[in-house]
Amino acid sequence: MQTPLGGALGSCRLGDLSPGCWLNELNFDLPLAVPPNRLVRSGGLAAVFSDHPGGRFGAAYGQQLRQLEVASRGFLTGSIDLVFRHGERWWVADWKSNWLGRRDGQGQVIACGPNDYPQEAMEVLMASNHYPLQAHLYLVALHRYLRWRLPGYTPERHLGGYAYVFLRGVPGPLPADPSLEAGVAGVLVEQPPLPRLLALDRLLQEGQP
Repeated sequence: MQTPLGGALGSCRLGDLSPGCWLNELNFDLPLAVPPNRLVRSGGLAAVFSDHPGGRFGAAYGQQLRQLEVASRGFLTGSIDLVFRHGERWWVADWKSNWLGRRDGQGQVIACGPNDYPQEAMEVLMASNHYPLQAHLYLVALHRYLRWRLPGYTPERHLGGYAYVFLRGVPGPLPADPSLEAGVAGVLVEQPPLPRLLALDRLLQEGQP
């Protein structure tokens, strides 16, 4: 609660959020490919990232998505751990307990803490588990929710990004300092390109032949 989230969120700490600025466990149902005879396929998901590069996970991650076996319609159901407001923008946060610590040759724990959760290691872990796709789906769900519930909503002004909090790696209180913009151990923050999120929203609504 006292760890600054860093990146685009700077010195924002979850423990400092005012009442009414967050929602816990926001459940959602996203309809997939409403028109008949259309599906959401892995190629379409990959194209969303490849056609809208930028940020931490762009065209290269899109190539990884092509390896998934996805051909779906119906509903995608999920739950977002935390939705919170920072400034005018709304963000999603997700708690992760993935292990990135070190063990000796016998498998005994040597260490597990902030030093084991630098930004690069978390990016590799995120991509290998397809957490970027999960995060983008969460943001589409948040986009639709805000469009429904927030008067005067515009995504350019009100839609933020995501913070994935790897609980084994967060360091606790840190001094406010410009280096926070480069990221904080144990927390991966990104504000993906808005055109990518809107393209994903369209794909989920329209599907592919």
